[in-house]
Amino acid sequence: PSFGSSLWVPYSTVDWLQHPQITIKQGTVADIQPTLVQLTNGEELQFDYLVVALGISRFAPIGIRSSTKSEFVAELAESYAQLESAKSVIVVGGGAVGIELAADIKCDFHNKSVTLVHSRALPLPGPFKDELRHNVVDILQNQIGVDLVLGQRVIAQEPASADMADTLTGMPEHVSSTATNATLTLSGGQTLHGDWVVRCLGTRDKQSIINLPSSTQEPIFGANGIRVKDTMQIDDAAYPHIYACGDICARDTVKLAGVAMYGAYIAAINIARTISSSSNNSPTLEESPLYPSKILLLMSKDHFIMQLGDEIWEKEKTRQYVSDDMGLQGSINGLSLNKVPAAYSPFDLAPAF
Repeated sequence: PSFGSSLWVPYSTVDWLQHPQITIKQGTVADIQPTLVQLTNGEELQFDYLVVALGISRFAPIGIRSSTKSEFVAELAESYAQLESAKSVIVVGGGAVGIELAADIKCDFHNKSVTLVHSRALPLPGPFKDELRHNVVDILQNQIGVDLVLGQRVIAQEPASADMADTLTGMPEHVSSTATNATLTLSGGQTLHGDWVVRCLGTRDKQSIINLPSSTQEPIFGANGIRVKDTMQIDDAAYPHIYACGDICARDTVKLAGVAMYGAYIAAINIARTISSSSNNSPTLEESPLYPSKILLLMSKDHFIMQLGDEIWEKEKTRQYVSDDMGLQGSINGLSLNKVPAAYSPFDLAPAF
């Protein structure tokens, strides 16, 4: 919890965000239409250009439901207290989040029984090598001491967590995926008991609040998110003024923070160039390249592994991307939260057409 309090950076502490032409509104989006955004309080914001960077949703406590720092610290302390008092922990779902969570818990609480349950024969879905997956199994099982139950699904849980309800309303971040003193029944007939159970089972999109009718036979939302062009504009001729970047896009198989940040940079450049161009002149828009699949798994401070494209990196080569603060300072620096951004803003680059 003490470390968690440092993760919250108020907008008021970021000097360049105090510029008079920047307005920050704290609120929840209820509806996105072609020329306006409506908030849940009824307020409507008209726009000429829009960048949709809503990300994807996860159930609490993995997804953050807090809207203030005090709420965040309190909710983090509540989850930590439940975890700390548990003698046995079960993590359901062997994606990146489940892998890292199970590893961190076992490394920080050596005496706890930690079990990771995953429906497939190997953890980590996605475009990665089985060699990487086998290495992850070895690290979790043999080096850290996590108990792995692979190739079995959870078919029943008593008591159920809130995210297992047949009908869910509202944002997933407000729905808990944890249960205490729970018994799980697996597809193979085995039963497991956990003092604290957390389900790390995928994400939910924001399609319900995006009211942008498609002008073609292709829907705006694909199976993996909003369809976008390489310019980060929505891939529909009706919306050249609307951009999307980050996890909400269907562009990338693996959702990465760095790719999201660069996509926002491309969108900002292109909006600036469009604004700066004359009505008779179509600007040349920047295009974001497609990046090779990449994943860095941080299984506590001492165990980590990375695949970039088809290459699995050696541990010492990977170490350069590992820090004791879990990348906090690097993120602050990358987002220029502690300084005024360098003078290569999108408007400085705008006349390139």
